[in-house]
Amino acid sequence: MDEQQPKSAQRRISDRFHRLADDSTEKYHALKRLMVETCGIVPTRFIRGTVGIVATTAAFSVPVAAQATQEASDVMCSSGLGPVVTLAFGMITIGMFLLAAFRGAMAWLKMGSARSDKKKEGRDAARGAVITFCGAWFFPLFAVVLDKAGVSTLSCVNFANIM
Repeated sequence: MDEQQPKSAQRRISDRFHRLADDSTEKYHALKRLMVETCGIVPTRFIRGTVGIVATTAAFSVPVAAQATQEASDVMCSSGLGPVVTLAFGMITIGMFLLAAFRGAMAWLKMGSARSDKKKEGRDAARGAVITFCGAWFFPLFAVVLDKAGVSTLSCVNFANIM
C-alpha cells in the first residue's frame, strides 16, 4: 500500500518548488532586462502589438487607398505631372548609367597600373561602378511599381509623340 506523506512534508516540497519557480522567473526577467539595456533588443510583446496595429490599419485602409490612388492617377495625368515624373526618372537613370561608365573607365585605368595600391583602388572603383550601374535600375523599376500600384506615371506618357 502507498504510504501517506504528512502534510508538513508536502508543504515543504511545495514551498521548495515555488521558491525555485520564483527564482528562475526572477532570473529570466533580470536576463531579459539586461538584454534590452545592453543590446537594445525590443521585447516581443511590443513587436506583437505593433504587428497587430499595422495589420488592422492595413485591413481597413485598402478601400481608401484604392480610391486615393485613382484620384492621384487622374491628377497626375491631367496636370502633366506624370510625364514630368517619368522624364525625371529617365534623366536620373541615364545620369547614373553615365556615372557608372565613367567610374568603370577610371577603374580600368587604375587597374592597368604597375603599382599594387593603384590596382587595389581600381578594384574598389570597379565595385563602385557595378553598384552604381545596379542602382540605376531602381528608378525605372520604381516608376513601373508606381504605375502598377495605380498612380499613373508611365501610362500618361505618349511615347509616339516623343520620337
